[in-house]
Amino acid sequence: MTATTVVDQVRLGDHVCWTHDDESAALDAVGRFAAAGLRLGHKVVCFTETSPPHAVRARVDAVGVPTEAAVAAGQLRIVPALEAYPTAARPAPETMVAIVVDEVDRARHEGYPGIRLAGDMAWVLRSGTSLDDLRRYEAALNPLFLDVGIAGLCLYDRRLFPADQLRALAAAHPGTAGPRAARTWAPLLRAYRTTDPPGLRLVGQVDQSNREAFTAVLAAVTAGRRAAGPPPVLDVSELSFADVGAATALVRADRAGADGIRLVGCRPALHRLLHLLEAVPTEGRA
Repeated sequence: MTATTVVDQVRLGDHVCWTHDDESAALDAVGRFAAAGLRLGHKVVCFTETSPPHAVRARVDAVGVPTEAAVAAGQLRIVPALEAYPTAARPAPETMVAIVVDEVDRARHEGYPGIRLAGDMAWVLRSGTSLDDLRRYEAALNPLFLDVGIAGLCLYDRRLFPADQLRALAAAHPGTAGPRAARTWAPLLRAYRTTDPPGLRLVGQVDQSNREAFTAVLAAVTAGRRAAGPPPVLDVSELSFADVGAATALVRADRAGADGIRLVGCRPALHRLLHLLEAVPTEGRA
């Protein structure tokens, strides 16, 4: 399966760790990702490092989406990452997140129905950013994706990031993919904010490979809820698998708020895990 075929399956709401070991394949993925966004009327922002901006633009043109008008209108921005992120000192995760938030807010103010962000993360190797700070940054981005209007493609070159580091960074993303992903690929987890009732709808699976991302989205709906009020509702009816670590994260989220959390659509396996861990209130599948 080609890189471009896999990247076509990335939707608004997805935050994907894209691993690769070939600059051309990575450029193909970014070009396809950007072209899809332009076709849909989204704003597209690409932060480059290995490939220069003109190469990314040429690849989007090659996909069949002319970039001249999009660049002129500001719909397509392709900038070197080190021009967008502060370099005078090692950027803190909070500072890095604020830059992304500014891009998202600007796109919404400009009236775009969505924004696609692609970043060649090799730039951090020249920024002095530590692995822990980079992992915290990626995890902290996840709540931004809950409202569906954002798609993110974070490119990591396996030749530059050791395997143990890459596993830790991938776990801060709900899904991981690359040029050799299976034809049936989809992000392992998709999470959507709900408003009636307030909470989350979780779709897919949670295990060690994406647990930090899962913990981050749980925190997003439990933070600041220590005052009395109805607990956030987590619809887990489409969560097909959750390991012990995921169940533990749910228990901790329940204890973080004054009124805890409420699970609906809980499958028997997860119900048993939660019971063993002094469970949160659950409602079985209909």
